[in-house]
Amino acid sequence: MKRVIFIIVLILIAAAFLVGYWPEHRQLVDEQSRTAQLQARVDAAQAKVRLGEVLGQLLVVRDAVAAQNYGTAATAASTYFDRVRDEAARADQPPIKDVLNGIQRSRDNVTAAIARADPGVADTLRQQEMALRGALGYKVEPPAPATTPATAP
Repeated sequence: MKRVIFIIVLILIAAAFLVGYWPEHRQLVDEQSRTAQLQARVDAAQAKVRLGEVLGQLLVVRDAVAAQNYGTAATAASTYFDRVRDEAARADQPPIKDVLNGIQRSRDNVTAAIARADPGVADTLRQQEMALRGALGYKVEPPAPATTPATAP
């Protein structure tokens, strides 16, 4: 009889433990899942902010080229391409990584064009700007075709 009572008490203790444990365990698992989802969103937002900073650096270079301040443009271009390299190493989305690697491959050409004070580098920078805007998820309009003035008959 004592054994039966002991077994019943043990079963009641185990049942009480499970009744208290299971809801808490479910809540913990749900909260861990939500935390993981939120962390993924935070990571994506941080990546987008960093990519926006890269775009900002590009705009500094483009503005310096537009102002024909090639010394400032050369310094800013070095910073810009270093940021592109760093972000390409961190990027985990293949389309963004491809855009950044493509920009990085143009480093020598852009740097040389700035050193030569070649105003044609502005077109390359504009293409890079459009690529970065696209990578950030912004709608990018294709460049308008060059128009020639109509000649009077």
